[in-house]
Amino acid sequence: MVTVKELLTQAAVQDRLSDSLETGYNTNELVAYLNDAVNFIWHVLVARQYYEVIGDITLTEKEAAIPDDWYKATNQAPVIAREGKLECYGKLPYVVRYYKKVPLIAGEDSEIPLNNWGLLDLATQIMVVLAMSNHGFDMQMESDFAQAIVKLI
Repeated sequence: MVTVKELLTQAAVQDRLSDSLETGYNTNELVAYLNDAVNFIWHVLVARQYYEVIGDITLTEKEAAIPDDWYKATNQAPVIAREGKLECYGKLPYVVRYYKKVPLIAGEDSEIPLNNWGLLDLATQIMVVLAMSNHGFDMQMESDFAQAIVKLI
């Protein structure tokens, strides 16, 4: 996995943000925009049922704690999620597939939860579009480009 610091350096994000116009984004602000980008991509991946966002847990007892990274189940039967527990009313052991929640990127040393370089490039592009749009630049063409790529995922 790639850290935020590595991505910001490899993608020359500060240069792409037109710092000659003194936008002045610090790493914490860029991490916030990157979180927004990853969140957006993550939900597209969940909607498209990509394996990167799916986890498995094998239930060996009728009740088990819901995993920390649980977002929602990929299907229902024979497991119910309620009150912080998974309840299985089917035959055990049973493997439950679930969508993982979006991991939060905390800082420049955090690993970005996307392994695919195409998705990392897309996250970088979305981060730049969000940052520049927030600073008042017209980023419609770049935004349309990112949206078109997301539709291809």
